[in-house]
Amino acid sequence: MAAIRDKEKQVLFELLKDGRKPDKHIAQLLKLTQPTVTRIRQRLERDKIIRGYRAIVDEKAAGFSISAITFFDWRDYSEKEQIEEAVNYINKMPEVVYFARGEGLRGKTYVMITSHKTFADYIDFTKKLRERYGKQIAYIEEFISSTDAIQKKDSTQAVIKAMTDGT
Repeated sequence: MAAIRDKEKQVLFELLKDGRKPDKHIAQLLKLTQPTVTRIRQRLERDKIIRGYRAIVDEKAAGFSISAITFFDWRDYSEKEQIEEAVNYINKMPEVVYFARGEGLRGKTYVMITSHKTFADYIDFTKKLRERYGKQIAYIEEFISSTDAIQKKDSTQAVIKAMTDGT
């Protein structure tokens, strides 16, 4: 995969701000032709730099009042089939916004961010996970917040800044 060129970065930044913005409008903003922007978008999609387009949701307006970050460790990594089944199950849960394997926070190897309409819904969600995987999951730590307390919702500007700092 070739490096992203300056014009491609500019188009990518506009798409990060609004993935639904028509190529014609991006072309006008960047002083490019519409066919050039279309070719750039298609290349970014073909090369899997852009994997899809997502809606940016206002959690409160959508009726979510609780956000949670959950860290945990899987007890036995030799149980590859069980881990794969758990990952597939968790990825299909509609409450799960983000789920990743990593390292940190006193040995935790998984992190999950979830959104819930009520605290009771959050309790039901964690109960389902504990009932299904309680014997395999160790050392669960959670951070729960009201959606009213969210200080920064959209990371688009941070991504753009990080990408432009290197240029």
